[in-house]
Amino acid sequence: MADLTIQSRGIAWAGVVNLAGGATGSLIGLLLAAVIGRHLGTEGAGTYFLVVAVFMIVSNVTELGADTGLVRYVSAARARGRLADVPALVRMAVAPVLITGVVLVAVVAGATSTYPDLFAPLPGGLIVIAAGVAVLSALLAVTLAISRGLGDVVSYPLLQNITLPVMRLLGVGVAVLAGWGVIGVLGSWLAPVAVVLALAVAAVARLTTRHAGSLRVAPVRPSDRRRLSAEFWGFSATRGVAAAVEILLEWMDVILVGALASPAQAGIYAVVTRCARAGEVIQQAARVAVGPQISAALARGATHEAREIYGLVTATMIWLAWPFFLVLAIFGDTVLSLFGPGFSDGATSLAVLSLAMALATAAGTVQTILLMGGRSSWQLADKSLALTLNIALDLVLIPLWGIDGAALAWAITIVIDTVVVVWQVQGLMGVSPAGRHLWSAAALAIGVAGTLTVGSRIAFGSSLSVMLGTIATVAVVYLVVSWPLRHRLGLVALAEHRS
Repeated sequence: MADLTIQSRGIAWAGVVNLAGGATGSLIGLLLAAVIGRHLGTEGAGTYFLVVAVFMIVSNVTELGADTGLVRYVSAARARGRLADVPALVRMAVAPVLITGVVLVAVVAGATSTYPDLFAPLPGGLIVIAAGVAVLSALLAVTLAISRGLGDVVSYPLLQNITLPVMRLLGVGVAVLAGWGVIGVLGSWLAPVAVVLALAVAAVARLTTRHAGSLRVAPVRPSDRRRLSAEFWGFSATRGVAAAVEILLEWMDVILVGALASPAQAGIYAVVTRCARAGEVIQQAARVAVGPQISAALARGATHEAREIYGLVTATMIWLAWPFFLVLAIFGDTVLSLFGPGFSDGATSLAVLSLAMALATAAGTVQTILLMGGRSSWQLADKSLALTLNIALDLVLIPLWGIDGAALAWAITIVIDTVVVVWQVQGLMGVSPAGRHLWSAAALAIGVAGTLTVGSRIAFGSSLSVMLGTIATVAVVYLVVSWPLRHRLGLVALAEHRS
């Protein structure tokens, strides 16, 4: 598994593997949401997603940014021929995460004991268990970051994007068949994390031994160890705060809809945001695939290589993602009807978010370049501004327009955040992509996928059969038209690229 490295297969291979894994996980996630929505209804689904929101926030905060730090520093150590540093990096990353997790679980246990009504209608024991599993989830992210830094492109998608979602789907399926309520469904959703973590630890231990020669920390002077630790946590701690802000930005609007509107509205909006974020699987695959590449290129001072990677990957992201977002925006009511009665009320929100996400995709891997270039403090400032703006807009727009107001608030936030980061990467860091591939991909997506999708909706309506037929037609025509344009789209250059 660990032999399939980015160097031997190239960015395209890494991207395809992570895209396949991410697409599988995203599809399973949507299927899981549909099962839960149909079983629990909008109100029960709202309670479920509110708990998941808190779980995700706790898990990401507990990571302390060590996952991103490991990707950056392990890949940089690999590029500089200093693989003996890897065990030391692992130890200095994992220990603080474990300590933070223990403290967190103790705080949650004390809170549930002192204020039992605060977590009603869920029992305090479940809340403590959920906090403990959130810590395990943080350790899973940190563990898989080591494999990514060492060039392994299989472990992350296989374990995080396929094994974990499949086990969750099976567990929740059993809960639904047994007729369990929200508590049983949440317990089934939490249980697989520990199993996947054990698999990840075994895989990474084998990988680290293969590359670094041993899991033992090599003898090093205390001054060098302190210097390395200061550098690592100077970057990672800032990234950890930014990651906390990012996850709040992702889930805070769901929590605010539940508080300012109703749990039922929160359930609808959570499904809407999950559908819109399904398209992010392409961004995530690109981020996982090119993060180590860009870190290594910038560590060597090879800015030209970072620019080339940026341009080719961004064009491919547009080519892949924009047809998906167009279908979501135009057939939103049909997509949401799959989740059960009442969810189609979020069609307008889904259209707004889909268009905003398409714009963010066109910016490419700017967040990765910012982080791998060591500008974690810039990202922290960006995300803090975005979170403040989003909450302020939510407080104004949700009381006025409900979930449509929340969607508009998030769309405005996405656009502003994207513009700021593009300016930082291209204007301040000087990493600009070649434009011709990007324009070709955008024109093809709008001209073919956009025209066919809009025409089908106008001519035949929005039934499920029409939507499925449209997707099949668009896919065939899009691929046929793309083939003679593969060089202009940059697909051939991306497939041939090697670090």
